[in-house]
Parts: sequence; C-alpha cells; structure tokens
Amino acid sequence: MTRINKYAKSHLLAFATITAALGGLYAGTGIAADRSSLQATFLPAGRQIAAPTAFLEMCSRSPEDCQQSAQPEAARIVSLARQAMVEKYELAFTHQIKDSAQDPVPGAVTPAQWPRLGANRQDNATPASAPAADYDRIDLDSDTMATLKAVNNRVNRTLIADTDARVYNVNDYWDAPALTPGARGDCEDFALIKRRLLIAQGIPAAALSLAIVRTRFNEDHAVLVVATKQGDFVLDNLAYRVRPWQKTGYYWVSRQAPGDDLAWVSLAPAPASTPAPAIHVAYNR
Repeated sequence: MTRINKYAKSHLLAFATITAALGGLYAGTGIAADRSSLQATFLPAGRQIAAPTAFLEMCSRSPEDCQQSAQPEAARIVSLARQAMVEKYELAFTHQIKDSAQDPVPGAVTPAQWPRLGANRQDNATPASAPAADYDRIDLDSDTMATLKAVNNRVNRTLIADTDARVYNVNDYWDAPALTPGARGDCEDFALIKRRLLIAQGIPAAALSLAIVRTRFNEDHAVLVVATKQGDFVLDNLAYRVRPWQKTGYYWVSRQAPGDDLAWVSLAPAPASTPAPAIHVAYNR
C-alpha cells in the first residue's frame, strides 16, 4: 500500500469535506425538484366556466358522452344541457356577448357571465381557485398504459382528420363517429371516440375529461386527458405518444370539471386586458 504524507492527507480530507457538503446541497436541491415535479404532474384548475356550446349540444343528444358524475341519469343531463343552451342563446341575443374578444373560450360565455346561467346552477356561480372534487384518478400501471396507447393508436390510424364544415356542414359539431374505414372527424371527434373505447375497456368516465388547448400555430385544438395517480396524461390525434400534459407544448385553455357532467374549469385564463387571438381549428397537422 502506498503511504500518504501529511500534506496529501490534509488535501484529501478537505476535498472529501467539500464533496460531502456539495452532495448535501445537490441532494436538497433534488428533493425540492422532485416535489416541484410532483406538483407539475397534475393540471392546475382555475375557476369554473360555462361549457362550450357545441359540447352542450352534444350532451343534449348523446348524454353518455358527457357523463362524469355519480348521477348519470340521461334525462337529467339532457335537461340541464338544453336549459344551459337556451340561456346562452338568450345572452347572445341580448348582446351580452358582443364579439369574440369577450368569448376567450370558443363557444362559451365569459366567466363573469357564468352566474347568470340558471338559478339551478348558482352553486357553481362563485369562482374558485380549484374545483371542490378531484378526478377519479386511476393507477397507471403497465397494463393501463398499454391500453391507453392501443386506443390512441387505433383511433389515430382509423379516423381520417377533416373539418366539421366538410363532414357535418356546420362550423362546430361534436360527435363520436363510428370507427369504420373512411370515417372522418376533427379533433373533438377523435377525443370522444377514444373516451368511449377507454370506458369500454374499464377506465372510469370520471377519470376522463375533454380539454381545449391552443397549439404553437395558434390553433384551437381538443384532446382527451386521463387523470392518473402518476399525473395527467394526454391522448391526442396530433401525436401517437401518450404524453404527460406538461410535455405536449400546448397552451392549456379549459377542461371538463371533475364530478360535474356539464361544468368546465379554466386552466390558464388570459388577463382581461388581453384581446383574444384569432382561432383556427387544428385537425390536419
């Protein structure tokens, strides 16, 4: 064994001390980073807002595509959806909504007008920092992830991306088309059929929510979000990977509220002084 003189030994001890101190510092930083990362795995939720009009219209004719709560009676969902649509149209006809700048979420009234949408929903009128309930979070084990990937890939490969104007002859129409060769639909249709297939595979409806995002091309886009104990994951017709929400590169606008069939929550509301940008539908990028 090589002998170490006193000079070298003192330098080694000093080096070890500094290394240990730095290691502790980095370890502490790592713990803080882990905590921050854990918090970032779940989508933030802001105050409740009115649902998009096309979503409400879909709920009135296909309530099973909206059901999230523990009260899935179809007649109740249809009644509430129709009432909400009537009240939104009344706001529009009385010029409460003057232009798109007052309607930052396409097809939805502004949060300030939400308290006027029906006395039977006044319990949802007060803005909250987060919804009272959480989503029904599932455990994302290997089998569940395999199911998510299989459904995402199957729908993306089968359904042909096209606009509502060409498929339904209207500007905005939400539907879950039959997954047959030649079937066409836009981003909401992709998300809705994925939701149906996942529910058929045993994923609870309360763990699935539709969300509106904005792409880097400033296009309005819809995706399906799966709430898991490991974070919120996204099924997207613009991507074959099932990705964590924070890795999609999207600006998050709104999402279905947990435990409520018709309510939505704001995810990243723009300041009131910021005009709404021009919106295009993302369906073929």
